[in-house]
Amino acid sequence: MTEELIEQDLPRVAVVMSTYNGEEHLAEQIDSILAQEGVEVSLIVRDDGSRDGTLGILRAYERQGDLTLIEGENVGVVPSFIAGIAAVPGEFPFVALSDQDDIWHADKLARACALLAGKDQTIPQMYCSEYMFCDAEMNPTGRSHLNLHGVGFATSLYEVRPSGNTTVINRVLADMVAKAGAQDVYSHDWWLGMLATAMGELTFDDFLSLDYRRIETSVSPTGSSGLKLLRYRLGKFLDRAELAKITAQLRRFYDLYADRLDPQKRALTERLLFGNRFTKALTPVRLRQTVPSELALRALFLIGLL
Repeated sequence: MTEELIEQDLPRVAVVMSTYNGEEHLAEQIDSILAQEGVEVSLIVRDDGSRDGTLGILRAYERQGDLTLIEGENVGVVPSFIAGIAAVPGEFPFVALSDQDDIWHADKLARACALLAGKDQTIPQMYCSEYMFCDAEMNPTGRSHLNLHGVGFATSLYEVRPSGNTTVINRVLADMVAKAGAQDVYSHDWWLGMLATAMGELTFDDFLSLDYRRIETSVSPTGSSGLKLLRYRLGKFLDRAELAKITAQLRRFYDLYADRLDPQKRALTERLLFGNRFTKALTPVRLRQTVPSELALRALFLIGLL
């Protein structure tokens, strides 16, 4: 078999990255994407209005033919990623998401595509995995444990467990995300998980697919020290505006897809959106991965903040 035929047999994956002032570690991330083995990768980068040297780095890679660059205005990480997904040409069967400062393991995409390829491609499919936490110099500090008790529809409504930087989705889910747009989407990886578990399948792989760099400017506090993470979570817990955004995301989901949900999932969504605070607090299914966070959620229901 010729090398050309072998290339044609490789799974085609569009990798969508959103960048913002990420010059320090960007090249390492891009190089790890371009070095993926066993797949044919096309990198699409939407820059979200960077003001440092990020665009210069991206333009250099684009001149070499290594990526497609979309120079956008600053709209925020969620609309930026969704715009990037919408820009993926329709011939790509799989779409992966990437942060701007991690390092991917060489078999990350090949493993994801192998697992997704055997699934029903007529429904939304989503793959996600675990990762290794690292400091700014990429020294390992511990592995993630995102999937403690199974991630399903109920546990996707009020908690995000799939991490966007590990995510690969199929064409059906990518088209759904592009069509729905960014209106009231609180978190793009959260949104993807909701859609996949509601109308398709989510494959959670207990596999370390990347080295997750944690730096002071990271958007998420995941992997931070216990005290910093606690302060962040308490802030979210008490922030009415943030909680209102979570409710708005769930309402947007219901408005778009209620008619496509099976009766049990629709009833659960309606209970959580339209029930009184006691009805919500006594919802007879698990909604969070850990007992403390489950109790905190029920408390928010009881005091009327969710």
